[in-house]
Amino acid sequence: MDWFKHAFVAVVLGVGAVGLAAADTARPRESTCAQRAEAPGRAGDFVSAVARESLAVVRVLASGTEEWNVGAAPSEDVPSRGIPVQWTSPPDRSLASGFVIDQEGYILTAAHAVAGAQDMTVVLPDERRFRPALVGLDRRTDIAVLKIAASRLPAALIGSGSGPCAGEWVAAMGAPFGFENSVAAGVVSANPRFVPGGAGVPFIQTDVALSPGSSGGPLFNLRGEVVGVNSMIYSTGGYGGASFSLPIDLAMRVAAELRSTGRVHRGQIGAASQALTPELAPAFGLDRALGALVIRVEPQGGAAYAGLRSGDVILAIDGAAWMSYPDIQERVAAARPGTELALAIWRNRALVQLKVRVAEAVEDLPRPAAVTQSDNDARLGLALVERGTGQSLGMLPAGIYVRSASGFARLAGLRFDDMIVGVNGTAVASLKDFDSALQATQDDDVVALLVRRGKLTNFVPVLRRPPKT
Repeated sequence: MDWFKHAFVAVVLGVGAVGLAAADTARPRESTCAQRAEAPGRAGDFVSAVARESLAVVRVLASGTEEWNVGAAPSEDVPSRGIPVQWTSPPDRSLASGFVIDQEGYILTAAHAVAGAQDMTVVLPDERRFRPALVGLDRRTDIAVLKIAASRLPAALIGSGSGPCAGEWVAAMGAPFGFENSVAAGVVSANPRFVPGGAGVPFIQTDVALSPGSSGGPLFNLRGEVVGVNSMIYSTGGYGGASFSLPIDLAMRVAAELRSTGRVHRGQIGAASQALTPELAPAFGLDRALGALVIRVEPQGGAAYAGLRSGDVILAIDGAAWMSYPDIQERVAAARPGTELALAIWRNRALVQLKVRVAEAVEDLPRPAAVTQSDNDARLGLALVERGTGQSLGMLPAGIYVRSASGFARLAGLRFDDMIVGVNGTAVASLKDFDSALQATQDDDVVALLVRRGKLTNFVPVLRRPPKT
C-alpha cells in the first residue's frame, strides 16, 4: 500500500492546524448509519430534489485567479484541488459553480475558483448577471462566500444532522464545462475521508463524476438537502472514480465566520500529525487505533516549548477519554489563542502529561523537497544513502534517502527519493542513526518509518517479518 496515496494523512495540530469536524460528530454519525443499515432500502430518484435545488445553483466566472492546490507538487500522488479547468479555459480564467445560502444574496462557492480574482461574475439560473463582492475565503476548507446585490432569491435547502452514510445515494449539480444545471449521481464511498495533503479537513468521498466547472456546487441527497460542497477529484487527469465534497455543516460554520469577521480563526499548537491507523498502532505499543500521531514539531511553537516530540501519540485533551483523530483536530482548532490544553501523550510505551499553549493558526510553511542519491546497503528491504551537508550545496537537506525498495518496504509503498527522518518516533539524520534506531526495534513485528516525500511527511508501517497466523 502506498501510504502517501491512500493513508488518511493530515497536518492538523500545528501550522496546518484545522479542526474541522464537530467534536462529537464521528461516533453519533456511525451510530446513525448503523441504524439505517438495519432498515429496509429506499428507492427513489432525484427529480424533485433537482427541481428544487436548480433554482439556487449559480455559475461563477472569474479572471486573474491564483494558481494553487492542496499543498503538494503536481507530480505527487495527491488529489487535484478544485477539479482542474485547463481543458476549456485560459490559464487566468476560472469557471465554477455555487449556490445561494441566504435569500439576501449570499452565495457559497469554491475558494480556489475566486482566490485572487480581479474580476468576477455570478450568473443566476434566470441568466441575470451580477458582479459579486468577496465576503471572505478559507483556503484550508476551500470555501468562499460571495455577496450579490439581489434579494428574495431561492436558497438551497441546507441539510442538518450527521451527514450522509456510506452507500447513500447523492447527486451533484453544477456547470461542468459551462453546461449549467447539469446533474451527476452516485453513492457515498466514505464519510469522513481524510486525503493526503488535505490539511486534516474531513471530506465526503463519493463516486459522483465531477468535471471542470462542478467545484463549488452542491452535493445533495434524495430529499433535496445539501450535504456537501463539491471540492476536488482524486486524479491526475479527468474523473478517476473518487470525488470529494466538504460536509455542509463544516462549510456553513466556515461561511458564518467569514460573514462575521471575513476570516476563519483557528487555534494551533505548532505540531503536525496524522491519524494513528491499525497498521501503525502496534509499532507504538498500542492496541487501539485512536489518537493523533505527531509527525513534526515546529520550532518556537507551543508544542516545542511544552516538550512534544515527533512520534508522540496524543490520546486525549483536557482529561477526556481516548479521542478520535477528528475530535482532537476540532478540540485544538476550537481552543482560544492564549489558553492552555492538557495533553495525554503516549511516548515510549508510557503515558506522559503535557500542557501546551494555544496560538492563532497561520498558513502552512514550506517543507523541504526530496533529492537524488547514490549506492548503499539494504535495511528492511531498503537500499539507503546518506547525503551530507557538503553534497547538498546549501540548497537541499542532508539526511537519509531511499535508493531502492524491495520486500516489505516496497509493499508499504516506499520508493526512490523518499527521505527517512525517523524510526518509531526516534529522529534519524545518518545511516548510523538509522541502524541504531532500527536495532532498538528488533523485537517489533512492525517498524514505523517517518518518511518525507516532497512536501508530505507521513509515518509508514513496514513489516519486519511476515505477520503471525
